[in-house]
Amino acid sequence: MTATYIRKFRYAGIVMFLMLCMLAGTSASPADASDITNCLLCHKYPGISRVDEEGKLRLFYVNEDVFNNSVHMKVKCEGCHTDIKKIPHDTAKKVDCLVECHITEPSTETKFSHRDVATYLEKSVHSTKDEKGQPKEFAEDLPSCKECHDNPLYRPLSFFKSQTPGISEDALGRCRTCHKKEEFIYRFYNHITSRLHKTRIPLNIAEVCARCHDNPDIVARHNLSTRAAFSYGETFHGKAAKYLSEKIPDCLDCHVKKGTSVHQMLSHEDPRSSIHNNNRSNICSNTDCHPDASQKLSNYAVHAEFNLEQSKTHYFFTLFFIMLTGGTLLPLMGIIFLDLVRRFFPNASMKRRKK
Repeated sequence: MTATYIRKFRYAGIVMFLMLCMLAGTSASPADASDITNCLLCHKYPGISRVDEEGKLRLFYVNEDVFNNSVHMKVKCEGCHTDIKKIPHDTAKKVDCLVECHITEPSTETKFSHRDVATYLEKSVHSTKDEKGQPKEFAEDLPSCKECHDNPLYRPLSFFKSQTPGISEDALGRCRTCHKKEEFIYRFYNHITSRLHKTRIPLNIAEVCARCHDNPDIVARHNLSTRAAFSYGETFHGKAAKYLSEKIPDCLDCHVKKGTSVHQMLSHEDPRSSIHNNNRSNICSNTDCHPDASQKLSNYAVHAEFNLEQSKTHYFFTLFFIMLTGGTLLPLMGIIFLDLVRRFFPNASMKRRKK
């Protein structure tokens, strides 16, 4: 009985909060074109949240400035939250990324959908089903859309730095010749230029992959040979990624075949995979990396860890350099320490004075 009263009180509080939001609507900033139902009238407040039935805090705040600079800036709220038909609304259902969006795909003039992505994913190594169409063991560990994707911001092109980072006034001038709406010009420009390079930098991509591939429980359950993201971070490529370099390869550069969707990631045992033994040399020797590299370069163990069982050569080679470094620096540090003692205490002596 007590839980029922608490639930009723909680929902009553939410309704009262929404009513106050509506009363405060006159001071609200103008809603964006994608927010035709004025959802931000309430969701613009950072404190809007509730505790769900499982006792978890759920935050419903939407940062308008961030959203209006993201790749979904023109998607209407009800385009994803299709079950919301009234205000105040009931508890929203989980968003399905495969529903048809209201946006028209320009090349075919049909409603846009992510269903093709789902088809790619079903045939990839991250599919929740095996070759026979049966659910895989521990299928709940495999990623869904929102495990890897958020609502990323538009990234400016790095070679447009004349006035505003990412904005070429010359290019915008050409747009204005035909297109009269300034809002459309900036939206279309950002949409195109953002897709001329990756949405994420290599470090971000490695961090996304690490959510699963560095999880000890997931690694053990799926019999993975190594913590892939951690071992990548130990290589030259990984260390350059930590310094925010964008010129080095990340996980997708090696594990996805050139010219295909990143969702078509295949097992290393699949002959079509970019990391299959017969195809690995093509990764290193492509024009963006090492065009003159021989096939031997592809034999380099990118994901080798400091582990005697996994890679004896790597283990002893690393151990040798640790001993060499320590054996060189420790005596030198000892000599420097003794020299400092002599400089600060010139009369100090280890010999006992005679009485």
